[in-house]
Amino acid sequence: MKRTWLFLAAAAVVLMVLGGDPLDLLPYAREIDTVVLMRTMGADVTAEGVSVTLSSGAEDGELPELLDGQGGTISGALLTLQGKGESSLFYGHVGQLLLGETLARENLLAPLDYVLRDVETRLDTDLYIIRGADAQTAIRSAAGPGESAADRLEAMSEDAGLLSATMTRTVGQVLTDLGEQEAAFVPALELAEGTLEAAGYAILKENRLVGWTQEAAAKGVNLYLGQVDADVLETEHVALRIVGARTRVKPVFEGEALTGLEIRCRVEANLAEGTPEVDLRDRRQLEAVEQRLADTERARLEAALALSQALDADYLGLKQAACLAAPWRKADIQAGWNLPGLELQVVVQGKVERGYDAS
Repeated sequence: MKRTWLFLAAAAVVLMVLGGDPLDLLPYAREIDTVVLMRTMGADVTAEGVSVTLSSGAEDGELPELLDGQGGTISGALLTLQGKGESSLFYGHVGQLLLGETLARENLLAPLDYVLRDVETRLDTDLYIIRGADAQTAIRSAAGPGESAADRLEAMSEDAGLLSATMTRTVGQVLTDLGEQEAAFVPALELAEGTLEAAGYAILKENRLVGWTQEAAAKGVNLYLGQVDADVLETEHVALRIVGARTRVKPVFEGEALTGLEIRCRVEANLAEGTPEVDLRDRRQLEAVEQRLADTERARLEAALALSQALDADYLGLKQAACLAAPWRKADIQAGWNLPGLELQVVVQGKVERGYDAS
C-alpha cells in the first residue's frame, strides 16, 4: 500500500513538472441526481452509419428511460444523446450489448471495438445478437412499467441453467475467440409474442454473422463445453437429469497427415422420474437407458460439429483442442488443418450415476 501511494505521488510530481494537472486523470465530477445509469445498449446499421439505443433499468414500477441516437459511428451517435437532456448518461453499468441481425451480418467488430476502447464500458458486458429483428425493436419491446431489457436478460441469464438454455458470452470472450480462432458463438435472441426469448446461438466467422444453430446443435455446443446444468432428457418411461459432461478431442493421423478428429464425450445423468415399467437395478434395463442417453447426446454433438464443418467456422475451438491433446504434433495439425475435409468421429458414453436404486 505504501509503495502504491509513493508511486502515485511521484506520478503527480512528474505531471506538474511537465505542466500537467494530476486531477485531469480523473473523470469529471457530476451531481448524482443529474446522472442516468444506462443498463442496456443496442446497435443497428443505418444508411448514414449506426443507430444506438439505450435503456436504463426500471425501478418502483416506473418505465425505463429509452434513448435513440444516430451517427456515422457509435461514438458519434452517443455524443448526440448526451445533449438531448439535462442529465448526463453513464455507461459503466451497461450489462448487455444487443446487435441487430443486419449489423451483425455486415461487420460486428466496430461495436465490440467500441466496448474495448471506451473508458466507461466493460469487457464483461454480455453480448447478444437479435435474430430476424433489430436491436432497437428488441430493447423497446422489453420496456414496461417496472420492466426493462436489462431486467429481462438478467432473469434469462440466471435461469439459463435451470432451463438448459443458451449460455451467456461476454464481449471479452467473443473478442478473444475471434482473435484466436477467427470464429465464435454468441447467444441469439428473438421476439416471440412481444417478448425476448432465447434462440440458440449465432455463429460468427471473420467478424461477421454467418449462421444460426438449431435446438439440437445449440444443446450440442453446451454439451461440448460441459455446460449442461439441469438439462432434462425425456425418454420412454424415464426422465434423466443431465448433471455433467466432459469432452476430449484427439487428432487422427495417417503418417504425417492430419486426417480427422476423434471426439469422445462422457455424459452423466441422474434419474429424475421413472415408472414401474422400468427398474434400473436390472443391469440390462440400466444399460438400455444409458444407451438411449448416449445416442441422444451424440446426435446433438454431431449437429454442432456438422454446422462447424458446413460453415468452415471453428467456433468450438477444435484446432486448439487438438493441439493441446498432441502438442508434439502441433506443426502437423496447423499445416494440415482443413476443417470441412476432416473426418470427425464422435463417441459418447452415457452413465446414469445414482438415484435409480432408491426404494
